[in-house]
Amino acid sequence: MDIDTLHGLALCPLFNGLQDSEIIDLMHKVRYRVTNLYKGDIHAYAGYACQYADIIISGEMVAHLVGPSGRAIRMMTHQPGTLLAPAFLFADNNQYPVTVEANVSTSVLRLAAADLERLLQMDQRLMMNYIRLLSNTVARLTKKISMLSLNVREKLVLYLKEQSRLQQSNEIILPLSRQELAEHFGIQKYSLLRCLNELKQDGLIQVDGRRIRILSKLDINM
Repeated sequence: MDIDTLHGLALCPLFNGLQDSEIIDLMHKVRYRVTNLYKGDIHAYAGYACQYADIIISGEMVAHLVGPSGRAIRMMTHQPGTLLAPAFLFADNNQYPVTVEANVSTSVLRLAAADLERLLQMDQRLMMNYIRLLSNTVARLTKKISMLSLNVREKLVLYLKEQSRLQQSNEIILPLSRQELAEHFGIQKYSLLRCLNELKQDGLIQVDGRRIRILSKLDINM
């Protein structure tokens, strides 16, 4: 196992609490392969069967949900260490609910479902990590679904407040471009720009590219 693969696995929540030597020893007992994708390559289409445990080793992938109108909603951006679609791997209906695409050149480690099951049986820590990973996935998707029911201003205000909390500052750097953020919210880009401008005109924020300074307490009812 090369150092880049080991580093990607060490970032995966599945291996939390394990030393590098323990990860290497466990992976030597199962079959796996590393595949490479270029920017724009589709890893899986919505409706494809989820038959493998795929862990991002390097790069970045984006999950899109296409609505009835044909508009793509950015559901999630996946970084190195992400185990893709863990809740669907052992499901009776194990179809991918979203299309997963490489956002940049990306390497993915692939395990058959049976080999992941062997890993979980070999080490109790992995089993508990997998259960925790599933729980966090459900909680994150529930939050995402709740956000989709909000109007544009409510979505943006909640997002800015969340980023302020994560970055521990009233001056934040948006991790997404305007287009990516619009896709994340499931809205048109012009709607996002109009809402940003409204918050700016109301004296609540200052905008300088991706840098946003929160000037006043944001409230979704404003």
